[in-house]
Amino acid sequence: MKPFSLYLHIPFCFHKCPYCDFNTYAVSAIPEKEYVSALLAELDYRASLPEWRARVVQTIYFGGGTPSLFQPASIRKVISAICKTFPLDENAEISLEANPGTVTADSLAGYREAGVNRLSLGAQSFDRSTLKTLGRMHSPEQIEAAVESAHGAGLHNINIDLIYGVPDQTLESLKEDLVRTLALKPTHVSPYGLTIEKGTPFHLSYKKGALKLPKEDLVVSMMEEINDFLPMHGLHRYEVSNYSHIGKEAKHNLAYWSGTDYLGLGAGAHSFCADSFGGEHFGLRWSNFALPVKYISETAAHGRADSWSDKLGYQDAMFEYFFLGLRKTAGITLKDFEARFGTTVQSLYPALLHILSEERLIKIDADRLALTSRGFMLADSVIENFIQPEKKVEAPPAVQPAMTRAAESLDSDGPMVANFK
Repeated sequence: MKPFSLYLHIPFCFHKCPYCDFNTYAVSAIPEKEYVSALLAELDYRASLPEWRARVVQTIYFGGGTPSLFQPASIRKVISAICKTFPLDENAEISLEANPGTVTADSLAGYREAGVNRLSLGAQSFDRSTLKTLGRMHSPEQIEAAVESAHGAGLHNINIDLIYGVPDQTLESLKEDLVRTLALKPTHVSPYGLTIEKGTPFHLSYKKGALKLPKEDLVVSMMEEINDFLPMHGLHRYEVSNYSHIGKEAKHNLAYWSGTDYLGLGAGAHSFCADSFGGEHFGLRWSNFALPVKYISETAAHGRADSWSDKLGYQDAMFEYFFLGLRKTAGITLKDFEARFGTTVQSLYPALLHILSEERLIKIDADRLALTSRGFMLADSVIENFIQPEKKVEAPPAVQPAMTRAAESLDSDGPMVANFK
């Protein structure tokens, strides 16, 4: 039974940003005690199942929402329960997302004492106008104060999130964001291009013509500036939107992109399990009920709150392998693909590989397929080409999926849509 990663979703915010389509809820009063009890109830239930029992936890990630709205005592209670329930890897990465305006020197010291050893700070920008456009409630000074306090608390493994491609944002203001970010000496930086997601206030404004996005050539220039500037200052690119010092890559997200099992606890949290089925099952994934009140009531009654599940088929698993693996600069291993699926990438996509190579969008060596720098500029479009193999494929007998009691215990009524941070 291989190690797995544990994600805990804290869906509460004091204010929901207009671009955000994550499962989050703006509330004036947080049901912190009730929600922690629900997390612990679900943790206890999942730990009793054979597919999770006694497996080593390699990473823990508190995501949101705004996990830093919870008191350090609550985070400590959850981490303590995890350690009593599962073996914890001695080098486990324990991350907590935080908004700059919600942390203090005392709270950060409390999180560190609770066991958190990595902080992911949602800075987004140091430009006041950009922060206002994004609906962020903090100031540039609060970003700097939060990082200083984190270092003072002994939290030295720090990621800073940035957003580019924002309406009215200039290349010069992005450069200033990068300079001010690196002045804080983070170990990791995650620059995300702004996307307009359906159902958000930004999407409504965009449809009405009230929200004007930067021109494509400006966004490309921003991407190029990021990819030149960060490596020049010691942060290497290891994924589409992630840069770090060597050895400081986000272990939790790498587990996602490498197809490792992960267990999600909390309202709307997603889970994936494949390795515990002896390698024969292509994977079972499921999601909890999204509404916190529903999640709390279901876990109180049953210990579980899954709203749907989906069994991963042979071709689905194959595309997911490309979709996740090609996000990494290291790409995918051709021998590993053949071992998993009983066929080769070259036999499934001969024409596509030729075209993408000719267009300098991918590079292939003896045992690796990866996107080029140019390919990363068009990553989503390039990877979509691997949805449908050029010939009909069926799972060879050696890798035919096997049904299990655990898989049969869940109903399937929809696909997983995960937001990886």
